Amino acid sequence: MRYPDGMPNSHEQPAARGRPAVLVRADDPENQAAYAIACEARGLREGRRARVLHDGSLLVKASSGDGSYRVRVAGVRNGLLVLRCSCPSGDYRARLPVPCKHAALAARRLEREGLARWDADLGGWRPHRPPVRARAVATLLTGPAWSG
Repeated sequence: MRYPDGMPNSHEQPAARGRPAVLVRADDPENQAAYAIACEARGLREGRRARVLHDGSLLVKASSGDGSYRVRVAGVRNGLLVLRCSCPSGDYRARLPVPCKHAALAARRLEREGLARWDADLGGWRPHRPPVRARAVATLLTGPAWSG
């Protein structure tokens, strides 16, 4: 496309140079570290916090309306904690260890409590002590320290 005065457009699009445009999704597995950090940042900007419940799950208030979403530690996969959330993003991004901002805030809470730590190489949160399993994390959350 040219300017009305005949001045050429100095910025060519990639497709115009013979290369197809590649769309990259933020939540693709190879981008999971950036996606997890972006989810956490979004939740923090919105002022959300994760609250621990007596059954070992974590509750994060919904930003789109009344109510909250429940986040659970579903397991450990490839060394990372796998979190599941009851929100819509938690359903359709379930392939990711951190599927949504609610799960990222829950992982951040686990990190503050000393139960998880961020691993930049793996792109997610891992249990603080490697042999810890998801059930053990949930048990720690329901222990006496959380009762009061």
